[in-house]
Amino acid sequence: MEKIRLVQNKINPLVLPVIFADKLGYFEKFNVPVDLTIAETFQFAKKSSFVAGDVDAMMGDLTFYFDYREQGKDAVVTTDLTRTIQLLAKKDAPKNGMRVGVARKGLFPFFMAYDLKNILTNPEIVWVDNTYERIKMLAAGEIDALVAIEPFITDILTTQTDTEILWHSQNSDKNMVMWCFDRKFYQQNPETVTNFHRALEAAAQDFNALSSDEKVAQAMNVAQYTKEAAENIRHFTFEKQHNYSAQDFNLLADFLWQSGKISEKYEAADCLKAVF
Repeated sequence: MEKIRLVQNKINPLVLPVIFADKLGYFEKFNVPVDLTIAETFQFAKKSSFVAGDVDAMMGDLTFYFDYREQGKDAVVTTDLTRTIQLLAKKDAPKNGMRVGVARKGLFPFFMAYDLKNILTNPEIVWVDNTYERIKMLAAGEIDALVAIEPFITDILTTQTDTEILWHSQNSDKNMVMWCFDRKFYQQNPETVTNFHRALEAAAQDFNALSSDEKVAQAMNVAQYTKEAAENIRHFTFEKQHNYSAQDFNLLADFLWQSGKISEKYEAADCLKAVF
């Protein structure tokens, strides 16, 4: 049975089910061999280890998948993920002409077309790829708002108390975050991939059932979070995984194709693999 090679960063709460599954025996229970490497922080790297073939699976927003394919990586999407993408702004920020810090690669243009057009009027987009830089600019008053994921959002709300959430991707009727696997690995190990997701789901739902104090303790004791980092997930809840939606996939594929961001039209029938 072939091991799933993974490299993930520890501070992203979406990685916690992977860490819990590894450390608390869920992978063993579901007979999933995993070679897991955990980085301490987000790596804003230009070269993906997934594209290079050093790992077998990755998580991220769905634009990552299309970017991988454009770089020549043959892969398939399996499930969706818990949505943590949010738009945060200064409480006194103007709704018209708001300066919004956004990464160049990502879902913001798509969300503007489908989810944010009634929230933001004539926004001034400030392209800043690094989340830490966007946070500094918000604190300095150089932008009025930013798009980020957890745990950054909770950090900002705690340290910059004059901010608020304007929009959360969980309020969308779409889910644009996913797990994807190397196509050849999936074809050769479909049962292992299915059991991988079953193990993650079990770990996530057991975490959801904990009290807030127990969540903090498990993050510290199992994932080796600092007390401060663990407090950020005190009230965190994982959404249930689903086979990735063909409708959502095709909607973004069409948007990127029409925007000239991808060189070919990728179809859900070829790119999605059901595991549940």
